[in-house]
Parts: sequence; C-alpha cells; structure tokens
Amino acid sequence: MLELDPSQLGTLELDGTWVPCLDLNDAVFVPTRVTMAGKEYSFAQSFNIKGHGAVMPQAIRALRDQGKQPLVIARNERYYVYVTPP
Repeated sequence: MLELDPSQLGTLELDGTWVPCLDLNDAVFVPTRVTMAGKEYSFAQSFNIKGHGAVMPQAIRALRDQGKQPLVIARNERYYVYVTPP
C-alpha cells in the first residue's frame, strides 16, 4: 500500500465535476491500494488520458452514486481511478 501526501493533491475537471487528482509519473509501479489522510482507496479502473472525456465523467458519476469517493492518479498515458468503500 502506498501512502500519498495530501499536499501534492490537485484537481481534475470532468464535465463540470471536480475530482481529486495526483500525478505519480515518477512512481516505479501503480499500486492496487493507496491511503491518504487516513482514508484507504482501492483501484477501480483506468482510462487513457487521450479521449477520457468520452467515458470517464459518467464512470465517476456512477461511482459517486454508489457512495464511493473517487481519487484519480495520473501516470504516463493513463488515469487510474481509486475509490473508498461505500
């Protein structure tokens, strides 16, 4: 599990919705679970950065509708979406 520093957190705008986002391009690997500020997040899905606007906003809305809190990690050419348990 990788501990994330909240001070490095930014935001990603998705079709009028803001999602917490963190750049991990320097990471050696993509973790399956991360923690930040005492919350645990698990990997849910990933999207190509190019063209993400066609499907990612709907996926984030669906996760939030399920009571999950999304966190996006950008690495290389992909956005990795992590969520808290509902």
